[in-house]
Amino acid sequence: MHPISVSILISYIVACSAQDQYVVLKNAASPGQRMPAVGLGTGGYGATHNSYGSYPECWMEIAGCGNYTITAVKTWLNLGGRRLDAADSYDTQFSVGVAMAQSGLPREEIFLLQKTGNWNPMGYEDTLSQFDFLLQQMNVSYVDITLNHWPTSPASPTVDPLCDPKKSSYDEKGCRLSTWKAYVEIWKAGKSLAIGVANYNISHLQEIIDAKMPLPAVNQVPMHLYNAQSQMELLAFCKLNNIVLLSYSPLGIPDWHKFPISHLPAASTLSDPVLLSITAAHAPATPAQIILAWLWALGVPSNPRSMSATHMVGYIYRTFSSVYGLRHSTCDTHSQLLISLYFFHPPG
Repeated sequence: MHPISVSILISYIVACSAQDQYVVLKNAASPGQRMPAVGLGTGGYGATHNSYGSYPECWMEIAGCGNYTITAVKTWLNLGGRRLDAADSYDTQFSVGVAMAQSGLPREEIFLLQKTGNWNPMGYEDTLSQFDFLLQQMNVSYVDITLNHWPTSPASPTVDPLCDPKKSSYDEKGCRLSTWKAYVEIWKAGKSLAIGVANYNISHLQEIIDAKMPLPAVNQVPMHLYNAQSQMELLAFCKLNNIVLLSYSPLGIPDWHKFPISHLPAASTLSDPVLLSITAAHAPATPAQIILAWLWALGVPSNPRSMSATHMVGYIYRTFSSVYGLRHSTCDTHSQLLISLYFFHPPG
């Protein structure tokens, strides 16, 4: 067991001042634009139309689960959630748009994050056309932030010779910058109030800096209990450049993925022994709430995914509010160190 006790860890956590659960976006973003700390992920791994919420959760329209997505998104919004995380490759964009319209909420009260690419080609013209089609599919006039989903895409054909991996003219770096140029145009046109990237490493971000182009407001990457240590250098780089690091799959995809217990304490982050000991000592907190609070303490917003209203309430209303009320900028540096050390050295 790591020498830092659970009680000392928690005492440092609760000593931090509660703040509004938002991050202010910078770089390529509207002045003062705020993004809610917790959003609902809408990209599921289930491809079978089983019962609502059964594991693995099915969200995809092609699998006949569009109504499930509509129900889940409306539940999230009705409970008070205000950020949605979507992508054209999730095959949920129509359903998410329907749920937004049926919720009765004014459009400006919903923070919509969308992503293009991955299944579709990258490149300047392709990105512009994909984004416009996305607006049509969702029946919205703008999105709050749009991300380039991946730094590369195997999809072809594309009208951009730099982006077709089947052609000799293919240039991975040139393709990324050509694609980012399109995002900058979308942002300047007001179609997306902010723009960002996803799954970018430091070298990818450095390319944008070297090209003297507007920097992304957000970089969305996987970050959870068992991979966070490998993301700390990226987190520091993003903070240095005013880029919000946003965690997807913050709970480790419990309805789909199992970690190898040969070198990790548990097959699921939610059953990690250190996490469970903290949870047991601080009821009514749940393991998921502790994980999201820990990420938030590091300055990392997140996108948990669930169709369960019970889970959603935990994410939104944060019954473990003394932990959720963290903000990296207001917390003592030592508390961050303790949190990092404790979670990066689980008992073994």
